[in-house]
Amino acid sequence: MNDALPQAYELAGVTGRMASGLLTEDDASKAVQSLAYVLKDSIPNSAGAGASIIHSRGRSKSTGATDMVVLGADKLQYELGEGPCLSAWAEQRPIIIQDTREEIRWPSWTAAVSDLPLRSVLSAPLTSRGRQIGALKVYSPLPLSFDDNSVFLIERLASPAAVLLRHIRDREAAQRTSEELAEALANRDMISKVQGILIERMNLNSQEALEVLLARSRGESTPLHEVARDILQMATRE
Repeated sequence: MNDALPQAYELAGVTGRMASGLLTEDDASKAVQSLAYVLKDSIPNSAGAGASIIHSRGRSKSTGATDMVVLGADKLQYELGEGPCLSAWAEQRPIIIQDTREEIRWPSWTAAVSDLPLRSVLSAPLTSRGRQIGALKVYSPLPLSFDDNSVFLIERLASPAAVLLRHIRDREAAQRTSEELAEALANRDMISKVQGILIERMNLNSQEALEVLLARSRGESTPLHEVARDILQMATRE
């Protein structure tokens, strides 16, 4: 009997549950939180797990974790600028630590987590279409908790997770762009309306009215649209 078949069926089931869970989430922060729990349940010997979306300068944008130990260890990585999760993301390959007390690759981070109940660490990058999305990580309070099979599992989970997180992140970015555009158009219309009020009341032309608004904006260190909103509100009360 092929031992790979049960593992393949199990992995397919885990991937299906993960995809279902992530697709029901409406933002990246909820999606990485959901992914963290899937990881903990899927990688044998995991006591805690986490998932992070990381931007180009190596800082976390969204982090999901199963417990405070994972959050604490992650926070120290971003503060110190080193650690297995950041290395997995930067080098685009799985990183495994068999024992943090003997690890020498990230001395500042391993020293910082020495009081935390974690000895083994496994991290893998989240990459979709060549884009570095973030990283996954699992922890154990015991040494030698993860092996080649653990690496196989986290890599197979990382691939579909990266695709789903990329879609969620891109959808959020498109929504933000749409909202910012709508706000910009609304502000433009409001400023034009206030220009009309100044033109009528102060006998100015359009450029002169705009210069009055800009001068007040600079003098009060207030954005132009807020100056226009104040004037408009005063005009409606008169």
